[in-house]
Amino acid sequence: MYKRICIMAALLLMAEIQGRAQRHEQLWFDYQLDYPFANVFLFEVSATYQTVLTQDFKWRSFSVSPTFEYTFSRWMDLTAEVPLGYTLQKEGSNSFEISPIVGARFYITQNKRIDTRILLRYQQRYFREVENDVWDISNRTRIKAEAYICINQPNLFTNNLWYGIVDYEEFIVVDDQVDERYANRRRARIGLGYRLSYKHRFELIYTRQSSRNEIDGDFISNDNVIQLRYKMYLNPSKPVQTDP
Repeated sequence: MYKRICIMAALLLMAEIQGRAQRHEQLWFDYQLDYPFANVFLFEVSATYQTVLTQDFKWRSFSVSPTFEYTFSRWMDLTAEVPLGYTLQKEGSNSFEISPIVGARFYITQNKRIDTRILLRYQQRYFREVENDVWDISNRTRIKAEAYICINQPNLFTNNLWYGIVDYEEFIVVDDQVDERYANRRRARIGLGYRLSYKHRFELIYTRQSSRNEIDGDFISNDNVIQLRYKMYLNPSKPVQTDP
């Protein structure tokens, strides 16, 4: 199982998209605060800064995403999220976005050395071009397969844990795409995480992302992304067995 996941990740990250393509490097920083309570609920707030490193002018994005999760059963979580984001698309072009998301996470394996799950989400995007004061509405479905691999401990709920991260996500637009420089199409990630304690977790992730420029033309961008993430969990007196 472990070998299959590693082979799949390598193939995904090495695959090139056919046709005319550009390649950009991006850097993302994430801060995530989690508060589990009542054994079945989780409230989470994440703040993210993203920037492109290989352009003469800067593309950058700031976002805040409050999320609420409910453990419906041992094998399924229900999720609701309302990301708020502001993006400098290019010089003279800025955007603001509100994107409510609802979804469900299905656990295939858990409490084992390799935890796997499927995340299905539906997202409605309210996208405003700031200079033109125009709102666009777009809908898309997001399908994500995830695997967490324990390296030095038996499961994900132990301290001083090193773990691997492998996932792949498809973005399926069901109507018109909004005018943005990096309209996501698919994303593959591989990374390394460290759980110091219940409260503190750290992750370093490499992402291979395929996106499309909807502003300057219909060309594909294959982006290399380095993502640094710090997670802080509160309410340790009655912790829920949550993902790392």
